Amino acid sequence: MKVIILRPVQFALGTLSDKERRRVLAWFDHLKNWEHDETVRKNSHLLEDLDNVFVLRTSSDIRIFFKLDADKITVLDIATKSTIVNSSLGSE
Repeated sequence: MKVIILRPVQFALGTLSDKERRRVLAWFDHLKNWEHDETVRKNSHLLEDLDNVFVLRTSSDIRIFFKLDADKITVLDIATKSTIVNSSLGSE
């Protein structure tokens, strides 16, 4: 499956350490094999109220947000778990 990485995600990749960037890029490769990769499907969870948008919980602290279409996956964002938790605390 084709994986499209949006420009903001490309910028975010530049803020990661080399090790983290390699891990995230490896997960993008797993997404390319969505139909046959049980691990990536099992660790991806559909977000409520969003049309086919999932969060992939990686084996590290990184979360990958993506939209699943019939012929492509669009990576919308990446974030650390702590960033997500801190942003939700600030919205109360």
